[in-house]
Amino acid sequence: RGEQLRTWQTRGCGEAAGDHSGATMGLTRTLLALIAAGSASSAAGQALYGKASPITLLDKRGFAAMQTDPERVWVVEFYADWCGHCKQFAPAYEKAAASLAGLVGFAGVNADKSKDVMRDQAVSGYPTIKVYLPGLNTNGKLSKKVLDYDGPRTAKALVDFVSARAPNLVVNLSDEKSLAKYLAEGAAHLADAPAAASEFRAILISAKDETSLLLKSLALRLSGRLAVGEARRAGDDGSTTAIANKFGISTYPSLLLLRADAPDAPPEVYSGEMKYAQLWEFLEAKAGPAPDPPAPASSAKSTGSAAARRSLSGVSTVTDSFLEAEVVTGDGAWVLAFEQGATDGGDDAADAARIPALSKLAGQLRGQANVGLVNASEPAGALLAARFGVTEFPALRVLPYGEGKSPETAIPTADIAAARKSAGESLPVDSVQVFNEAQMDGLFNAAATGETLASCVLFTDKTSPPPLIRALALNFKYAFSFGMVAGASPNALGQFQLSKMPALLCLWPNGAMLRADRTVDLTGAKYDESDGPMGFNQMATFLADIAHKRGGPDWLAKQMAKEQAEEKTRGPRGGSGKEEEVVELTAANFEEFCGEGASVGLCAIGLLDGDRSAAKTELRAAQLRTLSGLAARRRGDPAVRVFWLDATCHDEFAPALDISDADLPTMAVISPSKKRFAKLLGTFTVEGTARFVNGVVSGRVSTSPFQPLPKLDGTLSCDTTLRGAAKWAALEAESGEDEMEDTVAEILAEEEERRRALLEELAADKSAEIESEDSGPTSRKDKGEMSEMERLEAELEECGSHDLLCSARRDKQLRTIEKRRALEEQLRKIAKAKKKKTKKRAQAN
Repeated sequence: RGEQLRTWQTRGCGEAAGDHSGATMGLTRTLLALIAAGSASSAAGQALYGKASPITLLDKRGFAAMQTDPERVWVVEFYADWCGHCKQFAPAYEKAAASLAGLVGFAGVNADKSKDVMRDQAVSGYPTIKVYLPGLNTNGKLSKKVLDYDGPRTAKALVDFVSARAPNLVVNLSDEKSLAKYLAEGAAHLADAPAAASEFRAILISAKDETSLLLKSLALRLSGRLAVGEARRAGDDGSTTAIANKFGISTYPSLLLLRADAPDAPPEVYSGEMKYAQLWEFLEAKAGPAPDPPAPASSAKSTGSAAARRSLSGVSTVTDSFLEAEVVTGDGAWVLAFEQGATDGGDDAADAARIPALSKLAGQLRGQANVGLVNASEPAGALLAARFGVTEFPALRVLPYGEGKSPETAIPTADIAAARKSAGESLPVDSVQVFNEAQMDGLFNAAATGETLASCVLFTDKTSPPPLIRALALNFKYAFSFGMVAGASPNALGQFQLSKMPALLCLWPNGAMLRADRTVDLTGAKYDESDGPMGFNQMATFLADIAHKRGGPDWLAKQMAKEQAEEKTRGPRGGSGKEEEVVELTAANFEEFCGEGASVGLCAIGLLDGDRSAAKTELRAAQLRTLSGLAARRRGDPAVRVFWLDATCHDEFAPALDISDADLPTMAVISPSKKRFAKLLGTFTVEGTARFVNGVVSGRVSTSPFQPLPKLDGTLSCDTTLRGAAKWAALEAESGEDEMEDTVAEILAEEEERRRALLEELAADKSAEIESEDSGPTSRKDKGEMSEMERLEAELEECGSHDLLCSARRDKQLRTIEKRRALEEQLRKIAKAKKKKTKKRAQAN
């Protein structure tokens, strides 16, 4: 306690202090204490790789240059000088670099000095080793592949991994037919291999069964300049291939150079050492000139300046066919810009300031909405503009998130800022559950379910989910549940060891899901402005890194494929794409739908605040959309049906299921026939409620018995009834002077009952004391005999002033006690109101 702790990854170190995954949390379900990682600078010592090391040290600029190197495979270690695991691995890494010197580049990135590189590459632990395959020019496009190395930390294992995965542009030659094709075409028929610019062809005749890394490296470096082929000796008995016989080769390996235009001419035979430097000098002298680097891809026309082409990054060119295939059919929001004049930077270009502004808008809306450009100077663009009713240029139209997009649903906006706001605000808010400080226990409940890889919560001063968190929730809905705490106080932030807002905190179970004492350990990671910009790319990388570590490299892709396969079966979002109606439970229909004789197996009831005020009505509409989404998921399932109930109008119903007003909105699943129920533990979102209902159906979520539920009052009008504090105040006011005598009589009767119970208890204690004189003092009441409130108070911990973990647990316990006290007070008021109502009816009769 009071110590600074660091969580270590398997075979690796956590991040330095201030990095998003380095600070981790160990906590009980009733507790969250984020333990700050120790300062990396205090552990830093001598540099891990000195000037004499074969490891090339890369800063941000050097790393960017490495990524564009088309000639070599690069192995890059992300390390920290203070990391013990990095120190242990360093000798093996240098040994691997020395053994592959010249063939493969070996580099290191000091993550404490190049945090931006580390963040861009989604590195969160040290040492992390990544293998960067070279950019290959295929049809004028530059491609690059990155491999994560997770194998043994030995030189041999790393060398074998790299050797097996290096690109192979060596042409395999098996007979004279393949030789003739090779002499005519070189390596151009291979994927990623451009036509060679040399009239020569190199052939290695080898006795090995596999192509060596040495030959792969030479072929890669000579790509586009000189084709490299390989023929192998056929058998262990020394028999040779037809190609070896053709050129009279009897010693292996032998390297030949042939002229493509003179296949029958005697080859030039290499006579030097079979080492990289000497081989390179021989072959490079016969190679053609280096090819020009590929032009960067662009969505703009090929004419015009390079600057104009770059300025359109992230902006799609929208045609009529593109609109129908990509824009209208998908859910995503779009901002369409209608321009007149060329968009390629020529003399007749559109307003030069607007084109880069659209590219900037695309960057700002990345993950939230798409940006498209319609060139109305062209006939097809002019027709598209007419469909959208655009007559003045430039113009912007926003197609909000969701299905059913058409020119008629497009929203005109005055400027780019308004378009950005409109597109972002169209993202659904019901994918993110909003908590207040009183409901923060829901964060623990959502994280402890384990139904997703993690529960991620945004702490912000906003009152509703910003478009950024909505976009993250939509993009990562298969992996995480999302929530938001609005306007958290410094004290609340302190409970989570957060120092500022906005901050994103992700929690997940650590080890066993549930212990015998009904607690669960959680761990997590946070991201705030100290870790980088609060932008979609950066935060998506942070979340993808968690998904990778929690579920493995392919977990997210597999989940998405699974969900998409299910959507093909049930239709988009569970059906035809239309909203599913959710029936409100009332006194008139409750018995039919959820009573003992109901045909449905399980009733999934959304318990909402039905207050008719404007603010609550808007909030309830979003909650009903959540229930509609859940109903669509369950469409066609006869075992489960989704309903909603106005829990603040029918205020006796929720307390009967141990649910108070502070828990709303929430859900209860009840089995009318078995008289058992379960309360929602996750977030009140489509994904959260769907996982909860699935858990109840499959038996993963435990259920509890319930007593006969109170009947809904058919005389109530939920449109006009008083709710909450206003209702109780009105009931108190109704107790006028004419009822004073009854009230006093009730109080006296209650006091007499308490006095009688006290005398009986004293007598019992005295009797027990006499009977057990020799066995010491009487024991405390057994927990099984305690009321729920007595049990909670008995379990309340006493903590020292420096015991932060205990204090956090005690805070949670106090909140639970207050919640229980409020529920019991609500039950007392309900009972009192029922008593008065019964008395009035008796007097009326």
